[in-house]
Amino acid sequence: MRALEGLLALIEEAERDLEQAQARLEDLLPLRVVWKKKTCGNDKCRCTRGVLHGPYPYLIEHREGKKIEHYLGKGWSPPEGMVVSERYNALMRDFKDKRARLERLMGHLEEAIEVLRRH
Repeated sequence: MRALEGLLALIEEAERDLEQAQARLEDLLPLRVVWKKKTCGNDKCRCTRGVLHGPYPYLIEHREGKKIEHYLGKGWSPPEGMVVSERYNALMRDFKDKRARLERLMGHLEEAIEVLRRH
């Protein structure tokens, strides 16, 4: 149980780190870009159990009193001249590293859950 508690603590830490990296990216952009986690629609995917995919960038636009979200794409980067590309690239690498760490930890959690189910 201690190992599971330790894993959960690492996941919480990784989620906080990812949120901070996401905030640094959002602060860098003059547009209203938000990063959202989503489900994929596959019934057998772990996202149906709460381990969502992403986060992925969406441009937020307000038109006629309605909020409209535009998916910018998994590999989106801001147009040249909008931000200093070196700074953006460094922050994006950090963000992707933190997202990958969280995904690895969530995979370990799924493995632990399967082991517990078998016993």
